[in-house]
Amino acid sequence: MKKLIKLVLPAMCLMLTFFLCHGRANALTLNEGELRLLNGISRFIDQKPEGSALRLIESAMKSQNPCLRGLAAIILFKHYGESFCGQLLRNFTLNQEKESFEAENKVLVKIENVQRLLTNFDELLKRLKDERVRQLFLFYHFRHKQVYMLGAAGEQLSMAVFYRVGLFEAIIGHEHDAIGLAEMADQ
Repeated sequence: MKKLIKLVLPAMCLMLTFFLCHGRANALTLNEGELRLLNGISRFIDQKPEGSALRLIESAMKSQNPCLRGLAAIILFKHYGESFCGQLLRNFTLNQEKESFEAENKVLVKIENVQRLLTNFDELLKRLKDERVRQLFLFYHFRHKQVYMLGAAGEQLSMAVFYRVGLFEAIIGHEHDAIGLAEMADQ
């Protein structure tokens, strides 16, 4: 029986990785234009967008892709303040009653297998120029996939929560409470 478990467990981990990365057709993807726009507006994370740059941000806000809307929202919130807080909270919520987004069934992945899961995104993540935009993509991907890290003692941490707090901390953490904003987004 132990030998059977040792043979089946790795196969199940591979199948889980396959399903997480090749799930539904509506899983989060980035086409070439969205990728260029994400990379183009990522410079406004650190530089206040003004004039024609605001048209790029507006274009991202109108996109169907949540990554583009999320990046635009966090940029506007960072540089233009509280008047864009509602946009930020709506785009970064995990509460489906507050903002409708499609989510699959909850999946648990052992912490030691998380790196193997992330290697499936290496090619796409290399094409995103800013580390914070990589975190943004992973937040939206894992929000959709409902992946939770499973610790040795059975504790669970949503990977979407993990990446969202890291992203908030990296972009607006010096001016705002990242964890407090994340909690507000889910209320």
